[in-house]
Amino acid sequence: MHKIKKLTCQLKHGEPLLMGDNQGGDANNSLNKKISVFIPVYKHSDLLEELLQKLVKDPYQNKEIFVTIDKPSEETLKVVECFRGKAHFILSSQRRGKVEALNEAVKLSSGEILVFIDSDVRLGGCENFLETIALEMRETDILDIKKKIIRDSFLSRMVTYEFIGSNFSSYLYSKIAQKCFAVGGTAFAIKREVFEEVGGFAKVVSEDLDLAAKAFLRNRRFKFANRIEVHTKVPSNWRSWLVQRKRWGIGTGLWMKAYGGKVVRYIARYPHLAFPCALMLFPTVALMLFNYVCSIFPEAQPFNFIPRALASQLNLSSTPILSTPATSVLLITLTNLFLGFIAFSIIFYIASKKLSFQFNLAEFVAYYFFYQPMSFFVLFAGILSGLLLKNHKLDWKL
Repeated sequence: MHKIKKLTCQLKHGEPLLMGDNQGGDANNSLNKKISVFIPVYKHSDLLEELLQKLVKDPYQNKEIFVTIDKPSEETLKVVECFRGKAHFILSSQRRGKVEALNEAVKLSSGEILVFIDSDVRLGGCENFLETIALEMRETDILDIKKKIIRDSFLSRMVTYEFIGSNFSSYLYSKIAQKCFAVGGTAFAIKREVFEEVGGFAKVVSEDLDLAAKAFLRNRRFKFANRIEVHTKVPSNWRSWLVQRKRWGIGTGLWMKAYGGKVVRYIARYPHLAFPCALMLFPTVALMLFNYVCSIFPEAQPFNFIPRALASQLNLSSTPILSTPATSVLLITLTNLFLGFIAFSIIFYIASKKLSFQFNLAEFVAYYFFYQPMSFFVLFAGILSGLLLKNHKLDWKL
């Protein structure tokens, strides 16, 4: 306890403090590329100790672990003491922000492969997590790691289906194009040479999207790792969820403003890939588009088309079932909503089986009819804010 108090006193000056010895393993083993793992922490993480235990015990020898902590709590300092000598700890009494903290840590590292993992995650059951990353990185420049949700609340179960969509999109881009303009910052790997080529993390709201876009524009290879996974926590309440989605939306809007034109030209080359991925991420858009098509081609509307087709076969006269515009809009919307639910239930079920996710039909009902429309409009509002406004108030240090 005396050491912790002494450490706290040192931190009052606001100077980052580096602790730990190099535990990089057998540096003479030329067959194994050195892996540097980076974990950013702000104040405290309930999962940090468990995450460090897994990484320290990982059998991959040629590794080094960096934990960069801004304004560490007393509990976090206890974790630091437990892992002294097994990992590097970069401590700061000031909130430097994730970007500055990680860029500083990378400069102190020596690995050829850089692995970035958020502090609020658990590693999946794979015993050879780092070795698998090293093997996957032989064929790519940037590796997106499969991400699942720690399912401990209704909100976490809803976010699970968002992650099915985002993971499956990364999987498709990996298999078909071997390039992608986005990566999930919760857990991913990148070659040092590529990280340095793009200038590291930029001081933007969505530093992970920015990094992936710069690598993509330099024609760097992309791959999705389906054999390994991490499990991440979601916000504990709806207020925190709203703040997070607002930040995501604004970050995406700013990212679109910076790279939108260049990315659109790429998407135009792969419409058969971009369109289904967009619908997986935002099923609500499918309903809106379908309703719009029905409004343009009223003769194709199910409630008018089916009776006329039957009357034609039976030589009977038919009258439109949809007698008023309001009734027409209501019934068409309900029909499209139901048909869309059936279609997306099948699609998400197949994707969940492919990526080893849990799928529950009752949960998907709540996701499709309640959660996803709300999430889409919150994110869309954030994107518009990022595109149109200049000043953004965020509880987030860049």
